[in-house]
Amino acid sequence: MLSMLEHRRDKYIVIVDNIDEDNLTAYVLDYAQQEGIDLKTFMQIAEDWLKNSNGGEYPLSFELSKLGLTEATRRIYKTFSLAYVTRLVGRAFERDLTTPTRIRRRRANAVQAGVEVRPKASVIQIKHNETL
Repeated sequence: MLSMLEHRRDKYIVIVDNIDEDNLTAYVLDYAQQEGIDLKTFMQIAEDWLKNSNGGEYPLSFELSKLGLTEATRRIYKTFSLAYVTRLVGRAFERDLTTPTRIRRRRANAVQAGVEVRPKASVIQIKHNETL
């Protein structure tokens, strides 16, 4: 999960968010303390993301967005040009986010007028005469 990134002779400890054709985006942990981000909590969130996303199926930024932490972590989220990255040691999460995922859905068929519909026992009955 942690990686060492060398960019223009500067070395950073990062968690790589994504790598595309031109850029590498990552959370720079070296900046966490000066930006007022609790590193232990951030690392716990990142570990939970890695376990829950089956080894990083989606970027860490998606998980932080779901938790409402995008604004709090935006100061350590940096973009590095791959032209100036000389070394990356560690896990590189690379996902193609430009191609949309295709989702196949079944079409709903209308229930014919003569067909009886029986709801399951777990369905809560709503009485139309009562006001909410």
